[in-house]
Amino acid sequence: MKKRKQFRGSQTPTPSPSPIPLDTNDLAPECIRVDKVYDWVFFANKYENKNFIPDEACRAAVSAALAAGQRVEVQTAPVNPADVSVSGSIIENGNPGKVLIVWTVPVDVTILINGVAECSFTVRTQFTDEIMLCVPVGITNDNLNIRATQVIATSGGVLMGPDPFGPMIPLKVVLCKDVQVEYPVKLEVLAKFCFPRPNNIPVPEERLQCDLSLLEFPRQCPGLFPVANCECQATALARNEDTIATFGSGGTADEVTGLSTLRAEICQECSLADSTWSYSFTDTEVGPTPAPTATGFQPDFSFTFDPSSIDRVTCGDDALTAVGEGIRYFDGAPEQLFYELQIFDAPTEGFRLILRNTANVVIFDSGVVDALVEFGECETFADLLGDLDD
Repeated sequence: MKKRKQFRGSQTPTPSPSPIPLDTNDLAPECIRVDKVYDWVFFANKYENKNFIPDEACRAAVSAALAAGQRVEVQTAPVNPADVSVSGSIIENGNPGKVLIVWTVPVDVTILINGVAECSFTVRTQFTDEIMLCVPVGITNDNLNIRATQVIATSGGVLMGPDPFGPMIPLKVVLCKDVQVEYPVKLEVLAKFCFPRPNNIPVPEERLQCDLSLLEFPRQCPGLFPVANCECQATALARNEDTIATFGSGGTADEVTGLSTLRAEICQECSLADSTWSYSFTDTEVGPTPAPTATGFQPDFSFTFDPSSIDRVTCGDDALTAVGEGIRYFDGAPEQLFYELQIFDAPTEGFRLILRNTANVVIFDSGVVDALVEFGECETFADLLGDLDD
């Protein structure tokens, strides 16, 4: 391994940093009276239908304009989701059960002939959905909380229709829908933030029956909702910490002295989605004027690295390891790499970053670098179930 001579110079002192606090999301027992969410789906559908012009004079004017070859246009006004009427009916209770939802969407329409408004009116379009939800015995229609979150209405123009109804207006309506099943209960719960699942349960032809009459409250749907969380969490903060890094591997590797800066928050609130980090390395062996060597000028190994994904986090004793992909900006050029970030608080607080290329060859190893580290275990449902089995 080649060792390079370090250029020494004055350094500007920096304020002592403080550690990044952990946003804990540990599970703790609480007795509460709440509307328990038994299921929650979010999905969207597109509907198309044709509607007649309700005003007789407008129908006649549009028919005459079409016959004369004039330009006839249809404009639709934005629809407020709060104006959408919706009703839900449980067809079959079960785990899952079948629910029928009827949507009524009012769309304000204006017809223009050669760019001039001829008439305006409201078209009420109605659509239905059959979806599968967790609706065990004890859940009624009153426990369905259904709403439209966004409505997009468009028209492709006026179509000629059969007499005596006259021209028809084709409408396309896109509905974004939020459907929840709620039931008021008193619970001792272990809670954290949760998110909806996709509407991915097919509607079966045969009815599913679940006898839950002996239960005080309807059962939850295991395996569907909610999702698991991280088993540990950590933060790390390093600002211009001394680093002896290795660039490359094998006999051609370079050992470079520099400074590392890292800010990492992994599994904040015990959720993998609440994870972010960034890293930069500053080569301190390169002075203001590059020094000539036997093979040319001394290179500057400084770079920054930003992750594009955090695929997996594994936990150990007083440490965690995050792996994924990211982009290294070396001399201004981006390069896609795989990373392994280790954060630990014993026996000393610090981190280690390893970067590999697409051939799985190590091209950078920071070694162990000092950092301010906060590490904590996440109390999960699996931990609690394990304690019950002991």
